[in-house]
Amino acid sequence: MSPKLLFCQVIVSSLFMASTTLGQVLKPGFDKQEYIETLKINQKTHIALNKWAENTAVPDPTEFNFAYRSPVVAFDNIWDLWIHREKRIAMIAVQGSIPTEASFLANLYAAMIPAKGELQLDKEFKFTYTLAKSPNAAVHVGWFVAMAYLSKTIEHKIDSCYRSGIKDFILTGHSQGGGIAFLLNSYLENLKVEGKLANDIRFKTYCSAGPKPGNLAYAYEYETMTKGGWAYNAVNSADWVPDVPFTVQTVADFTSVNPFRGAKALIKKQKFPKNLFLKHVYNSMSKPSEKASKNYQKFLGKMISQAVKKNIPGFITPTYYNSNYYVRTGNTIVLFADEAYFKLYNNAPDNPNIWQHHFPKPYLFLAEKL
Repeated sequence: MSPKLLFCQVIVSSLFMASTTLGQVLKPGFDKQEYIETLKINQKTHIALNKWAENTAVPDPTEFNFAYRSPVVAFDNIWDLWIHREKRIAMIAVQGSIPTEASFLANLYAAMIPAKGELQLDKEFKFTYTLAKSPNAAVHVGWFVAMAYLSKTIEHKIDSCYRSGIKDFILTGHSQGGGIAFLLNSYLENLKVEGKLANDIRFKTYCSAGPKPGNLAYAYEYETMTKGGWAYNAVNSADWVPDVPFTVQTVADFTSVNPFRGAKALIKKQKFPKNLFLKHVYNSMSKPSEKASKNYQKFLGKMISQAVKKNIPGFITPTYYNSNYYVRTGNTIVLFADEAYFKLYNNAPDNPNIWQHHFPKPYLFLAEKL
């Protein structure tokens, strides 16, 4: 091979390596070390306003440097921006619940709203959004409102990072932060579809201790959107938080083609007294869940919204979606609490600490065993 040809090959190889380094570096699939780093960063995001987290310390992050903290908005929500020390990756970490009335309002405000639409959240903030395209998809209103207000600074910082050459972003949040991260992931991916974010931006999401963010129609679209290993929710099997909010399934929550559609009409066609018996059975099965759903919206929607208005000046109550069918969403990584775990973390029913299995520290213990 001539020296000239060899020189050309070296130049081409160098350019290829440089373009690879400057391009996207995130890979699909659950990465144990990536998740552990998000736990450490989520702890740092929590500790600023969260006295609970001070006594549950985990080691400092080793791969990312802190870059930015957002203003406090909505339900005392903040998010942090961290930049990888060597790779062109930015991490957006959403704070979870903290011990303030406003923070818990976000959790209690558990009615559903459509996953696509336009809401006038206050006198100056109209928010147009798409989290899912199905008209049957619905999400948790409290976490949605938090996400909407946080999105203002998040979009701005994503644009700044992109202009500096960063195209890969990890989205993360622990606890309430995980619930918000689900919705943020959906919102940002749909901004790409709409051409409002660059299409070559890549998001990888690690929800941690994430609760249930929406109904089954939303979950189907979220899981389709993130298929191929781009989103996970890691949960401690001893933690109660991933099991909330309460869920109520009614006949109306089934897909449009189902054996219950037209059931009342079929019952009417039956002969007496069979029709009366079947009607009684049907009502006994369907009415309790329908009543529970109405109460859910009454207490965790309309009543809680009055407290929300006191916390967010000018808040305008949205129209709720007629469902409370919350389901587990996304690709779940189970951090299974075994005998060795319970030797460290007491599981006695009379233990007054309801958060003992929920903080990043016990999650870290289980994650390191993966």
